[in-house]
Amino acid sequence: MVSTVKNKLQKALAGRQKKWYEEQIARQDISYDSWIREREEREKEGRFLKGKELKMEVISYRECGGNFSFEHYTKADILVFHAEDGTPDMRELALVADYFARHPDTVILYADEDEADERGIRRNPWLKPDWSPDTLVSYFYFGGFFAVRREEACRVGWLGEGDFKRNLYDFVLKASEITGCAAHIDSVLFHRRKIETWGFEKCFDDLKRAAYIRRGWPLAPKGKVSVVIPSKDNPRVLSNCIHSVLESSTYRDFEIIVVDNGSSDKNRERVERMRRMLESRYRFLYHYEPMEFNFSRMCNIGVSLAQGDYILLLNDDIEITQDDWLERMMEKAVLPHVGAVGAKLIYPGTEIIQHAGITNIHLGPAHKLQFRSDANEYYFKKNRLAFDVLGVTGACLLVKKSIYEEAGGFNEKLRVAFNDVEFCYHLHDLGYVNVVRNDVTLTHHESLSRGADDSTEKLRRLHHELNMLYELHPSIYGKDPYYHRYLISDVLDAEYYTGCRYDFTRRVEKVQPQKLENGLCPEWHNEVLRMGIEFAGDMQKWQTGQPGSGDWMIQGWAWALMVDNCRYRFRLLLKPVEKGYLGKGSSESAMPQDRMEVWQLPCTRQYRPDIDANLNGIVNTKLPGVCVTFERDSLPAGEYLIGFLWEDTCSRQKLYRFSAETLTVGCG
Repeated sequence: MVSTVKNKLQKALAGRQKKWYEEQIARQDISYDSWIREREEREKEGRFLKGKELKMEVISYRECGGNFSFEHYTKADILVFHAEDGTPDMRELALVADYFARHPDTVILYADEDEADERGIRRNPWLKPDWSPDTLVSYFYFGGFFAVRREEACRVGWLGEGDFKRNLYDFVLKASEITGCAAHIDSVLFHRRKIETWGFEKCFDDLKRAAYIRRGWPLAPKGKVSVVIPSKDNPRVLSNCIHSVLESSTYRDFEIIVVDNGSSDKNRERVERMRRMLESRYRFLYHYEPMEFNFSRMCNIGVSLAQGDYILLLNDDIEITQDDWLERMMEKAVLPHVGAVGAKLIYPGTEIIQHAGITNIHLGPAHKLQFRSDANEYYFKKNRLAFDVLGVTGACLLVKKSIYEEAGGFNEKLRVAFNDVEFCYHLHDLGYVNVVRNDVTLTHHESLSRGADDSTEKLRRLHHELNMLYELHPSIYGKDPYYHRYLISDVLDAEYYTGCRYDFTRRVEKVQPQKLENGLCPEWHNEVLRMGIEFAGDMQKWQTGQPGSGDWMIQGWAWALMVDNCRYRFRLLLKPVEKGYLGKGSSESAMPQDRMEVWQLPCTRQYRPDIDANLNGIVNTKLPGVCVTFERDSLPAGEYLIGFLWEDTCSRQKLYRFSAETLTVGCG
């Protein structure tokens, strides 16, 4: 009888908690339509527009066939071209006029666009990068809206064919050559029924070839490539890498240099034997120099030994699976404006993406599309074509040797992490454009299940090197010219979603730390809890990348295996490191009295569809997030481990676990 009543009570409590869970999701799940309209209204406030004297003519793409002539628009100052399934309104035209008035050297510009249904509900925005010359060669990324000064346009030869798409593409390529770039209004100025991508088809290849000729760009790549492979105690994997390069490359002008920082005698002999077994013309240079691991130094040593005009840094666990890979990468590397060139990397035996370019978001360098299936197409062909990006991975990075030396090589102070990113950011600062060729697919034998750096010491080193990255490049913190300001940046979302999916200003809550009464009971510890701490620091660091002042802030997430996640409420935990290490799920490493020294932070469970999307089979994981701030002097100074305490709302069960992440609280 008691058991029956208890079960009924638990069922009622679970039903009530499920209703609360669904209400929280509905409240936090903001539509793009409402989010973008609210954002646009805020940006209108206090805006003063110039250019009202400029006369504008609006031209549909369909009008741009063989009979089109600029002579029909002699009274206009600005010509606005748009796709036929939408019409610009006066607000959009006023912003275009304002931009031209404020930037008298601008010849041509483009803007962002989205779709609107018959009710006017907006969705599916195409939020474009700033000027991207190689992306424009890949396809017509200006999309459905661009504008040009009529006077300058008249000086550009009009192709005059029956196909308006060819005419427009040819015109935009030519017009962008007048000043060497096109401007980008990073606002949504055009709404249409259905966004269409084009320009990647072979029928446009002759227009691109003509653009190469006009610009003096090489039509075919040439030059010796020095393939530099850092490796240690990995002879089998190294052999697979080297043989795949030798066997699967139609571009044959290359040499291979292996830099070994101290393999065992047995493994060193295996590498030497492999080298001797190759024909003399295929033998690689083997440089053996025992030293502490420093990826940057190993790369720099390899480059110092290189005879080629180009350097290809290649991980020893890369396998070449596409014969024309090096030709395609060289097609970009030979261009005068291009810095580093990368390729798309996938995990072995799968179609799962490991790398498709590096994006600089608020949390730091990010691999967009990682762990997504390459069988699908993402965000206007992001995983299909060559794109300008801020960075590419050093696992496969091609660059002119002269540019490598101009940049001073890899920074040897960054021994393990972010050295490739720093190199790419340095090239960006020098004025070069980095390119990822997502039409080149190689296999990276990096384990899909490989754990992250999850010890406190490793995380300290990782955070130190991340801090150093932005000390060297403070102007780039939280910014990326190839990643739109409306795209999600405050969490590590694999795909290209807008900020409505996670709006930091709506999510952050201020809380007050409290001492946890009676401490933590050992039996509450449970490794079913999984967690990630995305940020732990002060608000100045969140805003600028450099710590110094403001409230403390923690952002992260937690979910649990084998339970219904919606039944639990949770709190953040902070525990002084010196009171006993509780990282990696080991409660036994702390003395019972140390479990009393724990602070709790109340928090609202946050909607995080980016986390939920990766948790197939786990029950009710749409609210795993936390984002809290608390006053700078609300905790004693010290270093604190960060964890979670979960409490079942339908029983007395409690669960806790600490991560290896820490928050260092200073004085004052």
